[in-house]
Amino acid sequence: MKSVLPVKMLAALALVLLVSSATEGRVLSKCELKEQLEAAQIQVIRAMGDNMTVNDLIARLVCKANASGFNTSFVKAIAARPKESFTFGHQKQRPVWQLYGVFQLSDQLACDSGMMPSRNVCNMSCSALIDDDVTDDIACLKTMIDSIKPKPKNDITLPLATLNTIVVKECRFVVPSRYFAECPTATTPIDCLH
Repeated sequence: MKSVLPVKMLAALALVLLVSSATEGRVLSKCELKEQLEAAQIQVIRAMGDNMTVNDLIARLVCKANASGFNTSFVKAIAARPKESFTFGHQKQRPVWQLYGVFQLSDQLACDSGMMPSRNVCNMSCSALIDDDVTDDIACLKTMIDSIKPKPKNDITLPLATLNTIVVKECRFVVPSRYFAECPTATTPIDCLH
């Protein structure tokens, strides 16, 4: 009976390794991510402020992606805020959310991880956000941006506070011309060095 346990553990380990190798991502360059966001034609919404341009938004989104190291398979666990705690037995528990992919989109809001209830605004599995294809990550990001309204009118519309999950405070003052200085312009056919 003792030999069965190690065999099951080895099988489980092999399964974990197989799954993790099947969901390998890649590390994008800042310039590559900028180009893909430009191609996606992300639009600034009025709720973001009258002075924000598309270039400002793209710079902030790429700056936010720096938190993931521009890694498309990056997953990070964070504890929910204390006011979002729940009681389990006699102890107060803080739920743990997972952030997925290059833009660190939440399994509470953007996608369904299967581990906790989610609004699943993008109507997708979180595993789709950790592969090497960033187009679905950008499509999800666009869906979230398009869903933000100053005053929510229904369950699909996200509150303005959702902007904090999309554009972090640290990226608020990013100047696009300086932030993307090393990136080639559309008229320059050289590869990005960073």
